[in-house]
Amino acid sequence: MKRTTRLPLVAWTAALATGVAHGAGGHHAIDDAAILDPGQCQVEAWVDRERDAARTLAHVGPACRVGAVELGFNVDRVRSNGLATMLSGAQIKWARELQSGLSAGVALAVAVPNRRPHALLGTVVVPATWQASDTLAVHANLGRDLVEGGANTSHAGAALEWAATPAWLFIGERFREAGTNRWRVGARWSLSSTLSLDLSRAQGQHRSPPPWWTFGVTWLFEP
Repeated sequence: MKRTTRLPLVAWTAALATGVAHGAGGHHAIDDAAILDPGQCQVEAWVDRERDAARTLAHVGPACRVGAVELGFNVDRVRSNGLATMLSGAQIKWARELQSGLSAGVALAVAVPNRRPHALLGTVVVPATWQASDTLAVHANLGRDLVEGGANTSHAGAALEWAATPAWLFIGERFREAGTNRWRVGARWSLSSTLSLDLSRAQGQHRSPPPWWTFGVTWLFEP
């Protein structure tokens, strides 16, 4: 998540983990313990581009609130070292407030690549959110990335979210994904109550994996 017939499993796992982590900032690795409001849906899309374009990822994922949970579907296209793989997946997320300012939940996701081997990929994440103030929130995740027939890895980390103004949100996170420690800093600009843009920069510890940029769009709507 070798190189001659298929993408490394580490790339697949990273792509799946990106699809799951859609709460705090769309493409961000650390999810928040919140789901869409009843009757609400969203469409998220983003593009990752690694330095020198060695790896790129394009993601599209609609999701809707259905009863007490949020259901989503996504398609990801990962291109690495000249090879491209498509992943199709689904996810379900539940979250609730435990007490004032403190929430927790669970998110489950599966994905299948179109290239052989068609290994089933899975992720389970338990997110928690502490709303420290009206403008400051802390998110923490603990989970596991599962690869059918391959090595499973931990998925964990923490993020700090600051709403500087009603239109601008800044996020910093440190996380472990696909067996490596990584960090990301990003910003979200809300053009309206239903449309927002995200931009972030991330990299692995000691630049492994190398730095990459992500640009994303989120659209909220009621069908």
